[in-house]
Parts: sequence; structure tokens; C-alpha cells
Amino acid sequence: MLVRDRVTLSRTSVVAIALTFALLGVVVGAFGPLLEHLTHRFAVSLPVAGATISIYFGGGLVGVFAAMRAMEDVSGRTLVMSADVIAAVGCVAVALAPSWPLFLIGVFVIGLGFGALVLSLNQLVAYSEGERRAALLSGLNGAYSAGAVVGPILVAAFAAGHFSALYLGAAAVSLVLAAGVSGIAGSLPVGVGRPGRPELLVLIFVAAFVCYVGVESGAGGWMASHLESVGVSSNAAATYTSGFFLALMTGRLLMTLAPTRLPEPAIVLAGSAVAVVLLLAASVGAVAPWAYVASGLAIAPIFPTGIVWLARLRPGDARAGSWLFPATSLGGIAGPGAIGLVVAGFGVRWTPFVLAAIAAGMLLAFYSARNQSR
Repeated sequence: MLVRDRVTLSRTSVVAIALTFALLGVVVGAFGPLLEHLTHRFAVSLPVAGATISIYFGGGLVGVFAAMRAMEDVSGRTLVMSADVIAAVGCVAVALAPSWPLFLIGVFVIGLGFGALVLSLNQLVAYSEGERRAALLSGLNGAYSAGAVVGPILVAAFAAGHFSALYLGAAAVSLVLAAGVSGIAGSLPVGVGRPGRPELLVLIFVAAFVCYVGVESGAGGWMASHLESVGVSSNAAATYTSGFFLALMTGRLLMTLAPTRLPEPAIVLAGSAVAVVLLLAASVGAVAPWAYVASGLAIAPIFPTGIVWLARLRPGDARAGSWLFPATSLGGIAGPGAIGLVVAGFGVRWTPFVLAAIAAGMLLAFYSARNQSR
């Protein structure tokens, strides 16, 4: 069994972690605007192309569970390096895939590596030494959102003629970053004698995070298609998708300036409530683009703040917080998947109503978590 050392992060490793978050954002943020391109490249329908998002998060779910098990036996540095290499292999497979099934296999492998990265990087920062871990984690997740701003722009500019080059470039970056995280020292804490199954409070957080990621990935993946259905051009829809992720980035960076006395439950509940209202407003064609963008600002602090909230409630065992990361994969599968089913049955204009319903579930779950933690 690995000897548990406290987690420390060198400045170089923090930069590498930030760039890794940005790469995650680029790849995930590109999926939504990429759907229309995939329908032409592989001759599939839009609902079938939408399965790309769920396949990615399916791989992420497997990667998260693998990382949860591996963190008991390997160092944080080894875990992150291995995940970077797996993600690079998946990017190469996507770049060179000659058919739709092989493309989906590559997407699954990307999800496998990225799922392990999402868990390991967030947990390593949340349990690292330092007083402003919440601010650092918000800033790093802001880097993810910055990457997600760039992703749709790259798709609009280069996907039609340079699809393979985009993913080969992502593979190369992932391999470089694998070397850049060598400054991570220590291993995640695993509480001795604590049960392996999550307790009730953790399960409530899991439900809330499933809904959160369902909102973020569902909006990022389907808003472009919805906006096109109400008369927005394809390039403009991709731009508004970038705006959604830009709002996420801005909100998370602003959270680095928030006073430490501001309670995590208040931040999370306020963001959830505002998101419900804005996503309902997105059903009105004239305001839909701006309602989507504003919803990105509303939900921006929820993910990193929720992680730190639970880490404060359960400081001695990273396994409690680790259960939040299967939730991210489940949300990424369920959110876009639910929208895809509704789109197939009733049309893409129902997208904002599904998103608002998922956001309402998130609000209810976080409210229950606050009451349970008391």
C-alpha cells in the first residue's frame, strides 16, 4: 500500500494543471458545434451525432471509477501522467477514424483519459496544502472554461478542412502536459476504516452534480442546434456557444476574488436558482442566445465551490469527494441524452425546457444537501 504524503503542487505543476484543464475544455467545448460537421463526415443524423457527447461521458465514467481505485495505490503524479497518455491515444484514434463506430471508440478512449484527469486534478487541488484552495480550484476550472471558449471557434474555423489535424494537435499537447506535471508530490488521503459506500449526504451531492453536469454539458452540446432552429446562423450559433463557455470562465475567475467568508451553500443555491429562470427564458427565440450565455455565468461557481464544500464537510477522506466525479460522467450522459431523446420525439425547440427541468433538480438537491449537512 502506498505511503500517504500530503499533496503539494509546484508552480510548474500548477501551470501544467491549468493547461490540462484548458485542453479538456477545448475538446469538450468543441463537441456541440461539431455535431453538424459529423453528420456530413460520417453520414449520420443529428440525434445520432449527438450520441458523441454521451459516449464521451460514458468513457469518462469508466475513467473516473478506474482513478478512484488507482488513487489508493499510486501517487498523484503517476495517476495524472497515465491519464494524459490515454487521452492522447484517444485523440489519435479520433483523428484517423475512417468510420463512425471507430470514431466513437476513439471518443470513448478520450473520455477514459479525461475522466481520470477530472477526478485526479480536482481532488489533488482540493486536498493540497494552502489556504485558498477554493480560489485556486475556481481559477483552474476557469481555465477549462477558457478552453471551451476556444473549442467552438476552432471547429468553426478548421473542422471542415483540418479535422484530423485538430485532434492530432490535441494528442501532442496531452503528451507534453504529461511531462509537465512532474512537480506533483504526494497522494490523496484515504480515511482508514471508513466505508467504501457513499453516505446519504454524499449521495445527495452526487445527485446535485449529476444535474449540474447535465445542465452544463447539455447547454454546451445542444444550444447551437437549438439556436439554429430559431433562425440563428451556424457560425453565430457556434459563437454564442463560445460565449456560454466564456461566461463560465468569467464567473469562475471572478470567484477567485470572492471573500473567504462567503458560505459555499449560498453561492451554489443562488447560482442554481438563477439558472432555472434563465434556461426557461431561453425558450423565447429573441432572447435565447443571451439567456444561454447568462446561464453560463450563473452556474460558473457551482462545480468548484461544490467540491470544496464537500471537502470541508469531509476533510479526512478524499473518497467521499471522489463520488462526485462519477456524477459528472453520469450527468454528461444523462443530460445530453435526455435532450437527444426529446429532440428525436418532439423537436430541438424543446431543448431549453429540458435544461430548465434538470436545473430545477439541481436546485432541489443542493437545498437538501444544505439541510442534511446541518
